[in-house]
Amino acid sequence: MKMSKYINNKIEKNTLRTVKKIFMNNKTFIASLFIIITSILISIPMFNPDFNMQFDDGIQHICRLIGTEQSINEGQPIPVIMSNLCNGFGYSWNLFYSPVTSYLPLIFRIFTTSYEMCLKLFMFVVSIASGFAMYFFVKKFLKGHEKNIKYQESNKDKTKGPDKKGELNQKLDDNKIELIAVLAGVFYILLPYRLNDMYLRLAVSELTSFIFLPIVFNGLYSIVNLKEKSYLQVLGGVGMLLTHSLLTVYLVIFCVIYLLINIKKIDKKTFLTLLTNAGIILLLSAFYWLPLLQTKLSTDYEVFNDEHMIRWDAMIALKAKTAELAFYVPGRMFYGIGILVIIGTALSFTILKQKDIDRKNFVFFLICGLVSSIMALNFFPFEKLPSLFTMMQFSFRMLEFGGFFLVICASIAIGLSIKKFNIYTVLGFTCIALVLLFPNLCELHYGRYYTEEELIKGIPITSDTGRVHAGCASFEYLPNKAFKNREYIENRENVPIILEDESGDSRNDTGLATIENFNKDGTSCSFNVVTKEGNDELDLSSQNESPQINDSNEIEDSLKIELPYIYYIGYNVEYTDDSGNNYSVETYESENGFLCIDVPNENITVNVKYTETVLMKIAYIISAVTVLVLIIIYFIKRVKERKQKII
Repeated sequence: MKMSKYINNKIEKNTLRTVKKIFMNNKTFIASLFIIITSILISIPMFNPDFNMQFDDGIQHICRLIGTEQSINEGQPIPVIMSNLCNGFGYSWNLFYSPVTSYLPLIFRIFTTSYEMCLKLFMFVVSIASGFAMYFFVKKFLKGHEKNIKYQESNKDKTKGPDKKGELNQKLDDNKIELIAVLAGVFYILLPYRLNDMYLRLAVSELTSFIFLPIVFNGLYSIVNLKEKSYLQVLGGVGMLLTHSLLTVYLVIFCVIYLLINIKKIDKKTFLTLLTNAGIILLLSAFYWLPLLQTKLSTDYEVFNDEHMIRWDAMIALKAKTAELAFYVPGRMFYGIGILVIIGTALSFTILKQKDIDRKNFVFFLICGLVSSIMALNFFPFEKLPSLFTMMQFSFRMLEFGGFFLVICASIAIGLSIKKFNIYTVLGFTCIALVLLFPNLCELHYGRYYTEEELIKGIPITSDTGRVHAGCASFEYLPNKAFKNREYIENRENVPIILEDESGDSRNDTGLATIENFNKDGTSCSFNVVTKEGNDELDLSSQNESPQINDSNEIEDSLKIELPYIYYIGYNVEYTDDSGNNYSVETYESENGFLCIDVPNENITVNVKYTETVLMKIAYIISAVTVLVLIIIYFIKRVKERKQKII
């Protein structure tokens, strides 16, 4: 009995010791705990059933999810045209708008039938991923400097001894590096401007882009400073491009500046790595940017019109006041980067002389953070910058970059300035940051405008529709002709129309030909064209309406038919004549911005289906093959590494 009790106690102690070793002494576990719990706490208001997920951009993202899933169900290989939108004439987001936030949230349909809940779960995961991305980057940045020091020490002339100026400094403690990285992850999650995207603007794509900023710079730092062949640059670059193409332009600018200030570190091998990664990014994202380029060349769309996209009034009006960087102002957006980050940024200037940080890169982050934040303020003439910059639409978007860079500097400065910097210090800063955000909660919106059932059917475009419409945003993805003639969309029947001339007038009532047996299912439809001769032979008793006979003796050789679809490339049209022969028909844009075809003036059956263009299919193959090749290369390397270990 005593022996049994002794064995049980021994097992219990060993189990506790093992658990403590795995969890309490596991640094990554502690970091994960902080990041996940912080993300849970800051996401609680969002999971309130009454929280308005349809506010501002939110309703557009919900409609995108609905439209994307419907497109998949209609058989589109890559969901492009959302057939329920724009009065059922089809509207495309995914040809123009970065597709990550159209696809990934739908994964959560496994757990819920609600599209709103899918978006909420996705945004929660985005918060966690953003925190981890920052945590791993700051950890890499601090440990990378330590690695560089060891490299310098191993290559330094031992006869000269240590540098009198203290160039070979004392290295940071691993625990401190870990805690600074955790603090950076927490500050990044709780960045007020990031929460502005999450709660006030519901700018899901911009919110998601927070993940990829640290990943891109993690990769760049690894390649340039540590001479590693890191694919993080590829992951971050592809993710950013497929999430928010406008912000990608700015990110590229920051990356180029970063490479220029580190030009002396870029040898031939490093240059080839950077060039290879850039090529892989383009190949992986080819399925997005190649169709976009082809679409841009096909006709004029509003999204490429500066007069539509650059809202000068909003750019000037929606600027942050200097005080708002630190403090919440009632009735305004969250323009802040947080008072704790600002305090940490101020401390950054006091640690510049310390040798336990990579000063050159640290100063780069500090300057970029300050400049980005200043560009968002009301006294900065952002609207007078060249169009390359004003295409960002809102100067306050610079706060994403400002917050990213300054969180790095602030976290490091706080960690190095506090001598007894431990886990309780990180916990204290986390609690303070959370408490400081409480006043912001009064700006959250509750209730909703539409039920999901109404959004699934599609909200009609009418004469009362304002500048912004559910599912169509500001109609920026319409062709110019359709945008300028929106009244036509409001009043047009959802049927094929035989046009009389280039002006786009209807001649369905002339009796030259009629459209019969029209069937439409999303992006596919079919109908019969019955000519005058065919009409003459009809049994009138079987028709709801008597056919109209054309008084004119002239019968044209072809008919111009406007299909009930907004003009986008990728539709395939074929017709079958009375002899059973099939013919392909070229599509073009009508004067109303709709899909148009010319067919023979004879009895035919027309079939329309969205199949995408040849170039689109090639682009998909390019991206798929690139993924496959990278997977094969990865496994080959792993096999070689295992063989070397065995040897």
